[in-house]
Amino acid sequence: MKGICALYGNETDLMESHIFPKFVIKHTKKTGSKFLRKLVEPNKREQDGIKHHLLSFKAEQDFAVREKWFAEKIFHPFLEGTTELEYNENLYYFSISFLWRILLSEFRTTENIKKRWYFELLQEVEEEWKFYLRTDTIPGKFHNVNLFLTDRIKSHSTDLKGVDFYFTRALDGTIVSGPSKEYVIVYGKFNRFVFWSVIKSPGYLDELYDVEIHPKGGSIEIPQRLEYEPITTFMTNRIKKIAEFPLPSEAQQDRIVEEIMKDPESFWKSDIGRSMYNDRFNLEK
Repeated sequence: MKGICALYGNETDLMESHIFPKFVIKHTKKTGSKFLRKLVEPNKREQDGIKHHLLSFKAEQDFAVREKWFAEKIFHPFLEGTTELEYNENLYYFSISFLWRILLSEFRTTENIKKRWYFELLQEVEEEWKFYLRTDTIPGKFHNVNLFLTDRIKSHSTDLKGVDFYFTRALDGTIVSGPSKEYVIVYGKFNRFVFWSVIKSPGYLDELYDVEIHPKGGSIEIPQRLEYEPITTFMTNRIKKIAEFPLPSEAQQDRIVEEIMKDPESFWKSDIGRSMYNDRFNLEK
């Protein structure tokens, strides 16, 4: 498909670009179902995640370099139990590239987004992030990036259902905004990795001390503390909203059961099986 590369602005053949990195989709399928289901469309199965015709081959290759670094230095080491992760400038680049793609996807798919109070502000964000991704010039205005690493949920004091599944398995991306226009955040997560960028918010720096990613490098010590209320409130409300979505149709539920019954022992030993078991038998009140 011919079009304009969203990163470099040149007319070229556009690739089907993954919004969630390809290695994430591969891992999610390997450790759970071979099909993915959208949180908001449980009857729709997707084999390869959300994709848009966005980027040229060159842009895809630029992103692939950082994705490989993230997979090797952060993603797999954390999932294998490492509790201190050293990082360099590649983590900041990877994080911005992921959130930038979430932002572009929201521009394309969110109904009436141009009428939202924050739309013009997010256009500025998109332009500054794009310039950084092209030139490595660190954003001067919209520079905040955060990463919170989650784990199997041992307990919680809420009446929420599906908490473990959301924090360890779900793929999600959206714009988070305050009811009184006091904050706006670009948010994206996959598996046990939660990213966000605070675009507008009063006095938040101290609350993000443990989770903020620095452009030139640093270290992540696990466990982290997360006390930033707009994000903790959003995640609580998000889990609650997901629980209210309709279940897959009876036909889709039959397909899910059929898939599980092909090898039930392997399913319950898989990451998705352990997550579902934990939610249903250990955490549900």
